[in-house]
Amino acid sequence: MNSLKTNATHFRYKKHPGDLFRNTSVQFLPHPYKNQEDFWVWFHPSYHHSEDISDLGDLYKQLHETPCQDNGPLSSKNELCYSGVAKERLFEEIKSLEQKIYQDCFENFYLLIIEGQIELIDSHQVESK
Repeated sequence: MNSLKTNATHFRYKKHPGDLFRNTSVQFLPHPYKNQEDFWVWFHPSYHHSEDISDLGDLYKQLHETPCQDNGPLSSKNELCYSGVAKERLFEEIKSLEQKIYQDCFENFYLLIIEGQIELIDSHQVESK
């Protein structure tokens, strides 16, 4: 794993991946946990259309904007607010969904490599260009 870290710190898609957010330019290979969002954007099979990503955003929004109290679900502007959900339950849901998203990203990253759709580029090659 150390050789990957020192010799292949960049990557690029060989062919355009077919969306507006990714391209064939040489990019720094993001660390999956230290640079989570970039890793997900580049390697999730459908990041910008994913219901999981959308649901995760909703869970974080609910966690930060809705006080969690024990008075049950409330209807507000045709939306259901789960103010009765304990924060621990929200954390569990977030953790579970993040694990699923990571799994999707890791599987896709691996498939992109073995199918030859992306190439890992030695950092010395990038520096010499």
